[in-house]
Amino acid sequence: MPPLSIRFVRSCPGPSHLPSDGLPEICLAGRSNVGKSSLLNRLAGSRQVARTSARPGCTQFLNIYSVADSFYFVDLPGYGYAKAPEMERMRWTGWIEEYLIGRTALRGVILLVDARHPCLPNDMGMVDFLRERGRPYIVALTKSDKLKRGKLASSVGNAQDMGPVIPVSSLTGQGLEELKRWIFQAVVQL
Repeated sequence: MPPLSIRFVRSCPGPSHLPSDGLPEICLAGRSNVGKSSLLNRLAGSRQVARTSARPGCTQFLNIYSVADSFYFVDLPGYGYAKAPEMERMRWTGWIEEYLIGRTALRGVILLVDARHPCLPNDMGMVDFLRERGRPYIVALTKSDKLKRGKLASSVGNAQDMGPVIPVSSLTGQGLEELKRWIFQAVVQL
């Protein structure tokens, strides 16, 4: 598949500011610094779509990206460690919960998990949260290129408890075609 036509729309300070046009949404969730912006850039075939940073906690709003004017990616603030005040992080947690519980346009969640550290407590907590609410999701094991084949196989095996898993790499493009197929299937589900 060719790169997706992705463009930044806006940053929203909370779910009440999200688009109201009813287009389907796929959200990207994960710990701070897991590679959500890098994945968006790789899916778009451009480094200019989403701003990346080595500093955890740079995504502080719900960032909206249009995909070919037919659906949205919603990049959620990262959970876990972030260089931000506690009150800010608590506000982000409230936004994430409100979005995941009440958003009717949400068709699926891409849960990004670092392949080097699968099944951390806060990732498992997110899996439990999604399962309890019946939200379709897939686990994208990011930074898979940083592991040798045997370690990656072990990481994938460990992550199977989390749900369906795709090892991906924003650097090499590994797993992106499979992830795109999942995205399109999730978008067209009624």
